[in-house]
Amino acid sequence: MLSFAVLLVTGLAVGVLSGFSMGWVSHYWDAGLAAQAAGVAALVAFVVLLYALCRLAGWGSRRQSGALAFALGYVAVMMAMLGYVTGGSILFPVKLVNYVFLFGSMIALAAGVVRSFVLPPRTTPPARAQSQN
Repeated sequence: MLSFAVLLVTGLAVGVLSGFSMGWVSHYWDAGLAAQAAGVAALVAFVVLLYALCRLAGWGSRRQSGALAFALGYVAVMMAMLGYVTGGSILFPVKLVNYVFLFGSMIALAAGVVRSFVLPPRTTPPARAQSQN
């Protein structure tokens, strides 16, 4: 139960940090092709890292609920940051990179939760006693 709470807070923290970081990527999106290429590279690296963090949460807690707690914390922050104002949301202006960030991170989290299903360890059959002839 404690691991669920800790991973939920960790997901909240990662969501806040990544949301504001993505705000900077989209802020410089109109600076040219080099800025866009750097933004796409950062976005791909972040989505892969988010997937790995979600899988790590499931592996570390030895149950799928750990990955789910991390994902719930992250999604809660993203939903809070999506308050609508004219021209976009509170933090994310209307730019393609922001939509790719939001949907890509949700897909990465969903895949991380599904793939973090931990099977119980297999029991090995007892060794056969060799008959001495």
